[in-house]
Amino acid sequence: MNTTDSRSSHPPIGLLLIRLDRLIEERFAEALGGHGATRRQWQLLNLIEEGGATVDELAEGLAPFLDRAAGETVRAHLDPLVHQGLLGLEGERCSLTETGRDRLEALARDVRAVRERTAAGLSESEYAAVMAGLRKMIRNLET
Repeated sequence: MNTTDSRSSHPPIGLLLIRLDRLIEERFAEALGGHGATRRQWQLLNLIEEGGATVDELAEGLAPFLDRAAGETVRAHLDPLVHQGLLGLEGERCSLTETGRDRLEALARDVRAVRERTAAGLSESEYAAVMAGLRKMIRNLET
């Protein structure tokens, strides 16, 4: 990149992405914490909502968000949901209980509010441009 490029006067993208990620995590923690749930549990409930899932499928779906180096597993997030009666576990297959569906609906409202707040002030085309730019940067670095 040319050092006289106008982008050089802005903070590095990595710094902005880290800051945004931390703020998103904080807002999700605030919104979900009021329901006694974590973001990982929210993600699990969503994965299960689509017709149930096995523990292995859930582990695969949550893998990008788990800290494997610290020994974090899907069961650490799944077991409390079973104990709270939000999930039924038959063998290795999980499904939402009626209580789980009600909780997921309440969580979804708060998550929508966080997502709307995150994108507030951006038109649909601006949001699409941000997403397209991020995807392009990811592809650039994946190759």
